[in-house]
Amino acid sequence: MKKIICMWFATTCAFAQQVGVEVEEQVEVQQIIEHAGLTREEVALSKVQQELYVIQDIISEQTVFITLDKANEYFVKSLDYYNRPLGITTKKAILKAKKDKKKCYVNIVGGSDIPEHRFGARNNVYEVSEYTNGQYTIFIVEPSGRIFQDHYECGDYGQLGRDGVSFEHSVKTFGAISIRDATKRAVESNKKYDWEVTVSLPDMSRIIEIFDTFMEYELWMNETKYPPKYYTVKKIKKNLKVSKK
Repeated sequence: MKKIICMWFATTCAFAQQVGVEVEEQVEVQQIIEHAGLTREEVALSKVQQELYVIQDIISEQTVFITLDKANEYFVKSLDYYNRPLGITTKKAILKAKKDKKKCYVNIVGGSDIPEHRFGARNNVYEVSEYTNGQYTIFIVEPSGRIFQDHYECGDYGQLGRDGVSFEHSVKTFGAISIRDATKRAVESNKKYDWEVTVSLPDMSRIIEIFDTFMEYELWMNETKYPPKYYTVKKIKKNLKVSKK
């Protein structure tokens, strides 16, 4: 799989511990966690500590993060739609891997009477196995239920040797509503709020920085790498005056 990043890093956790929300509506972290699609801001606030699948929305120019568990769920739904026999076998593999707590494989069953590949994979037969079968192995399923070895790209459906669909296409199609809602929340947050950072280093005067978007704040945080104890963060309405006490 591609475009997967781990969001478990100290700066994000530090932000989640220090951020102050200076707005009328308090952020409800529990509701944020329930969203399938998360914005940059929500990832930090909810202290997400698992792998995330990254979606770049071209129209809104926003980045949306999908938890890998949810992305896998969308992928299996896509298999059910485009290649139901493979989808059924993959779900069996997930159940077996979790039950036995060991890695297993989804392989194509080949033979003189069973062609390895046919257009649209309509005539393929699949099996769950404890062993890989080289080029006839479609997926590796981890004991956690995660699916690996996705070698498909958008536009590959029905081509020779292709038995599934693109992981990216699956997430964008079956997670379209969640992705759309997340981009809308990100755009609205950028319009309504600024991010005020107060830096208090021991050897210099206090500094107040104002950032127009959360991404700008995040870039500043990653560039400066100030220890969390030396700065505080507030999410403020754009029409509020910046207090420099």
